[in-house]
Amino acid sequence: MASIVQTPNDTWMVVIRRKGHKPVTKTFKRKTDATKWAQQIEGAIDRGEYSPDRPTAKITFKELVDKFSTAPDGLLSMSKTTQEVMPYNLVQWAKHLGHMRLMDIDAEAIEIAMEQVATRRRISAAGKDMGQISPSTLKRDISALGGVLKWAVNKRIIAENPMRKVVKPKINDARERYLTDDELVRLLDACDQSESAELGIAVRLALFTGMRQADVMGLEWPRINLGDLPTRYTDDSGRTFTIPPRHALVTVTKNGHPHLAPIEGMAFDALKAWSAKRRTFDGSRLVFQGRHNSYQPLDLRRPWETALRRAGIEGFRWHDLRHTFASMMLKTGASHIELAKLTGHRDLKSLMRYAHISPEHSSGLVAKMQNTVLGKVKK
Repeated sequence: MASIVQTPNDTWMVVIRRKGHKPVTKTFKRKTDATKWAQQIEGAIDRGEYSPDRPTAKITFKELVDKFSTAPDGLLSMSKTTQEVMPYNLVQWAKHLGHMRLMDIDAEAIEIAMEQVATRRRISAAGKDMGQISPSTLKRDISALGGVLKWAVNKRIIAENPMRKVVKPKINDARERYLTDDELVRLLDACDQSESAELGIAVRLALFTGMRQADVMGLEWPRINLGDLPTRYTDDSGRTFTIPPRHALVTVTKNGHPHLAPIEGMAFDALKAWSAKRRTFDGSRLVFQGRHNSYQPLDLRRPWETALRRAGIEGFRWHDLRHTFASMMLKTGASHIELAKLTGHRDLKSLMRYAHISPEHSSGLVAKMQNTVLGKVKK
């Protein structure tokens, strides 16, 4: 046990003596601070994380994040989407843990920081308060912190991941919002009325392929095969892919793996017509090019919100187009294994939210879905 004594100067001195370690002392103005520090140091000694003579013992959380962000086996080894999003998640933790040495970060310190991270507000670029962060955002924040600390354990910077003892909040961010048949008709009509000609095409691609928004907006013409014979594509890292007819290739998805998405029916017709008008064979390869920078994807947020209002659809996000695709596929007989292949899911647990609408029989895929569920929608 640590020895905590009051000094003549009305401060509190902590003395920690452990076999195999040099005595550790520190003075505090308050006894509560002295007690808390003593508990942290003794815990670090018990876990084998305390070694003042070892350089990594004095690394702060901010320094760890910097190392992780530049390490080839750290952030740089993750998907492009993760590389863009994860630093923002880590900034939230750095505000509360950045100054702390890793040897001083325990489950209690993380839980205190978590309370602050969970209650932060979303502020728009214009400074408008958009409310408290969503459960899914907090989930990503917690995952990012756990990932960095796990990396630190693998690199032997710390001996144990303190996240293992953290009491994590129960987060239920699963959504079951799908378009009804009537909403589907109204939404497509509203998109076709948009001043942005790209909106209707992008929505059809998301709705009838199940691709994520980032994957749709990041599509490039060389990764799309609208012909009748297979094509080959080589990415910047030298990987070569074979793209079957009527398919689009996403080289790196959210889960870090390539994915081939079949393009059928209305999605194919819309993209084929757009290709005839807008496809270029120079350096501007994006299907949906930005208005002012052809090398940046087009921003469809305002046209999308306008279309939703025009269609009278509430409580619906772009990502719910992917949910709608999944629900329609299952309604027309696709199994969860087949759906996982179509959507690029690698964890079948995330598909179980659709189990209640899955029929017992299994047959047919995208073409059947569009013929049965969407037969009433004009092409």
